[in-house]
Amino acid sequence: MVGDVHALLVGIDDYGGRLPGLNGCVNDIRGFAEFLVGRVPEERLHVVTLFDGEATRQRVIDGFTGHLSGAGAGDVVVFYYSGHGSQEPVEERYWRLEPTGHNQTIVCYDSRRPGVPDLADKELSELIGGVAAGGAHVLVVLDCCHSGGGTRDPGTLPADVRARFAPPAERPRALDAYLPGVGRAMIEAGGTDAAVAAPRHVSLAACESGQLAVEMPIGARRHGIFSAMLLRALADLGPAATYRELLGAATAAVRDRVFDQHPVGYAAEPGDLDEPVFGGAVRLPRSQVTLEHVRGAWWIDAGSVHGIQPPQGAETTVVAVLPPRRADSALPDAAPPLGSARVVEVEPARSRVTIADGWQPDSGVRYPVAVTDVPLPPASVDLRGDPGGVALVRAALVGSPHVEEGTGDPGTAGDRFVVLAEAGRLTVARADATPLAEPVQSTSDGARLVRRQLEHLARWHLIKRLDNPVSVLAGSLSIEVVAARPGEPAPRAGELPPIVPADDGRILLRYQHTPTGLRHPYIYVYLRNDSARDLYCSLLDLTDRFRCHSRLFPGALIPARTTVVAFEGRPIDVSIPKERLEAGGTEVHDWLKLIAAEQRFAADAYELPTLGGTVGYRGGDRRRGPRTVLDRLANRAVHRDAGDEAVDVPEWTTTLVTLRTVRDA
Repeated sequence: MVGDVHALLVGIDDYGGRLPGLNGCVNDIRGFAEFLVGRVPEERLHVVTLFDGEATRQRVIDGFTGHLSGAGAGDVVVFYYSGHGSQEPVEERYWRLEPTGHNQTIVCYDSRRPGVPDLADKELSELIGGVAAGGAHVLVVLDCCHSGGGTRDPGTLPADVRARFAPPAERPRALDAYLPGVGRAMIEAGGTDAAVAAPRHVSLAACESGQLAVEMPIGARRHGIFSAMLLRALADLGPAATYRELLGAATAAVRDRVFDQHPVGYAAEPGDLDEPVFGGAVRLPRSQVTLEHVRGAWWIDAGSVHGIQPPQGAETTVVAVLPPRRADSALPDAAPPLGSARVVEVEPARSRVTIADGWQPDSGVRYPVAVTDVPLPPASVDLRGDPGGVALVRAALVGSPHVEEGTGDPGTAGDRFVVLAEAGRLTVARADATPLAEPVQSTSDGARLVRRQLEHLARWHLIKRLDNPVSVLAGSLSIEVVAARPGEPAPRAGELPPIVPADDGRILLRYQHTPTGLRHPYIYVYLRNDSARDLYCSLLDLTDRFRCHSRLFPGALIPARTTVVAFEGRPIDVSIPKERLEAGGTEVHDWLKLIAAEQRFAADAYELPTLGGTVGYRGGDRRRGPRTVLDRLANRAVHRDAGDEAVDVPEWTTTLVTLRTVRDA
């Protein structure tokens, strides 16, 4: 039996003027609260939110000892904090407990007032332990910085990107300023090498201990980049997604916008990162999305918590309306659609639509629908710096269907880039101003090259993000990566164990030392269809040089509940490019994206060369004749050519894994 969900959600933007204010933390918490409301029946959901001045140290503590302590065996506990993170020194005599010499802390509204310290990691552990003792499944989400410095100076961030970091406390606190249980544990362990055991829980953190967690405009409001992408991943992934898969999806999306922020996961009990998210209690089984008429308007029963994105200008989700299926008159799977509908408003659990094409549905009938289009908005490009260079790029962007100048943000459905014009050069960068391409001369020719770079990046990111948020197939595909030896064919599926992703959700591959020198890794890739349907599948490799190709598995039918091996069973070389090694590079990323549909599609339509290259780019191609939804989406993403409506409306879905190949010094 599924238990109740008890949540304590804390968001602090306003610190009363004692610390720099933030602008996205309350939005983060409200978004997550909406997610829970849309996913958990009202009678099973118990939520306490603390915003700004409500989020004092004592009220956070009381939230654990009062509200969350009511959870028992079979229940789920969620503590979500969005605000400033910091650190504080500990006394020298307790160095065994904190080798870094500092506690990591979260900063409550009244922290740093006389007699009111931050909430230290050891205290949070004590509070979690009190809740976990009752047998509840405990999840902690922290969207804040986790150290006093980080690898990047907050002062180098663009004006609209803000770090969630408060300066460290100056002096150690006295033992009696800790929660009583923590003080006793420190006294008992301070003179020994004994470690204090962590209570059983899962933690998802916005960044590593030496990094900054940032917030920025995402859509119409500001959010923590981690919170925004975590919510997107929660909505997109299938009902059986694990914490490791969730973190992998969120990490891949975070990296698209900020370079030096890597979310991490932690589980006190080995294996808990591979358990279903929320212990399986916060999920809805995938089912057919339906259209119905309610109080004078048409609605589909899927909203933001299911992954439906709000409209972005003319870009929105489009569904085909299918004939209703009746028990007494079974219809063929390929029954043509009756019409289509466009999403115009998105609520947490449903979306309002308008009926297109002049078709008039029967207001007394519920119709099944299938997604035929998703928002693929042009990338937003913010031009900054020297007015002359900005003017050159602005002129070059006129008429581009892929990118448009603007300081706004298209949300998680789109991309936001920056062009920096300075010192006679033009540089294309991420939203946090970290470069994506080599600088070019600030000339008319250079500006035209910048346009081509931006258009390529926009195409690549749209392909990487492409997904069907409400497919009944979601979660039914998986990619397994297995270590291989060069020259040896792949064994049958299951004969070798897959590589388990690291705690950040990425699959880590390392060069190995051998008697003849360093050897780069090889892998086998297995593709599994766990659905009850035969699916046509293709595997795209999206590289960090912004190439996309399908040569590992161009496309084939994978029967229901069957596993196949990619690259015809040959070992796949995942080495770091020679030119990168010669330039001092030590790692490379690949994103493997598996696309599956009930009908054949043209996988090569998604192919792109490396940034600045031409090999593999199908520049002028426009496929004519009958097309599936995925063919049409490929033409929209790559060519911005919507063309005719898709003739076939199959179910389709995608899944993505991240490979990180590292050569140690």
